[in-house]
Amino acid sequence: MTALPDMRSLQIHCIGDLWVQSGYTLGPRTISDFELVFFPEGTGTVYTARGKPSALAEPCILVTRPGEEHSYRFDSESNVRHMFIHFESMSLRNREVGYESLFEGDSVYPADQFPLVPGLLKKMLWIANRQPPHWQRKLLAFMQTILEELASPDAYALQAAELLPIPVQQAIEFMSRDLSKAISIDDIASRSGWSHGHFTRMFTDCTGMSPKRFLLELRLRRAEEWMLRGKGTIKQISFQVGFSDEHHFSKMYKKIRGITPSEYIKRSNAPLFRHTAEPLAMGTSVHYPANRLVIVQETYIK
Repeated sequence: MTALPDMRSLQIHCIGDLWVQSGYTLGPRTISDFELVFFPEGTGTVYTARGKPSALAEPCILVTRPGEEHSYRFDSESNVRHMFIHFESMSLRNREVGYESLFEGDSVYPADQFPLVPGLLKKMLWIANRQPPHWQRKLLAFMQTILEELASPDAYALQAAELLPIPVQQAIEFMSRDLSKAISIDDIASRSGWSHGHFTRMFTDCTGMSPKRFLLELRLRRAEEWMLRGKGTIKQISFQVGFSDEHHFSKMYKKIRGITPSEYIKRSNAPLFRHTAEPLAMGTSVHYPANRLVIVQETYIK
C-alpha cells in the first residue's frame, strides 16, 4: 500500500469552487505553483497555454505548470463554474518516473477518461469547508490519488488515442462497440487490413497490451463501472461484458485484479465511491457555500 504523502513532498495551497461572470478574461499570467482546474460542464470558454488555445466544449480537467504562461477567456454567453486547487508537488518538480505526462504532456484532460477525479475533487471541497479532524492530511491523500490517476499510463494512452495508427484506433472502437458479443482476434485483425501477426505486433507496440489482453481489460473496466453503480448482479454483469458464465468472469477478475467481484462490490458500497459513480451529475445542491476559497497551506515548498 502506498504511503500517504507528507508536507515535504506535497502541499495544497488553496482550493475553491467559483462561478465566473460571462465574458471575463483572466491572464495572460504565470503562477509559481501548480494548478488543477475542473470544468464540470462544456462551455464556450477557451484556455490557452504554451501558445495553444483549447476550446473547453466538454467537461475537462486542466493542469497548469509553474511559470507556464496561460489565459482563460470565459464563455461570453453564460457564467462558468470551475473548481480548482493550487498545489506544490516535488514529484512533479523533479519529473520523477511515472509523472512525466503531468509535467510535459498536454494541459487539457477529458473528464470522461478520468471519472474518479471529479468525485475526488468534490469530496476535497466538502472536507475543506467542513474541516473535520485531520482534514489537511485527508486532502493530501486525495490529492495524491488524483495525481496518480492523471499520470496513469493506461489513461494517458487513451487520452492520446488520436496518435494511434488508424487500424489500431478502428480495432479499439470495434472492440468497445458491443462487449456483450463474442469477438475473435482473427476477426479484429482482418478488419485492419494487416496480417494477423503484423496486427498483433503493431497493436501491442502501440498500446502496451496484446489485442486479447486489451479486450479483456475493456470487459473488466466496463464490469467495474456497472458494479460501482450497482447495475445488476455479478451474473448479469458477466453476461453483459461478454463472459459465458459468472464463474469464468469471477476467476479472470480475481486473477487480474487480485480481488473477487464480490469484494469489489463490497468496497464500492462506501459512500465516497457510490458518489463518484456519477461525477458530473453535481446538481445545484452542495454542502458548502458557493464561491468560497479555503486556504489549506500558506507556506509554499521552497
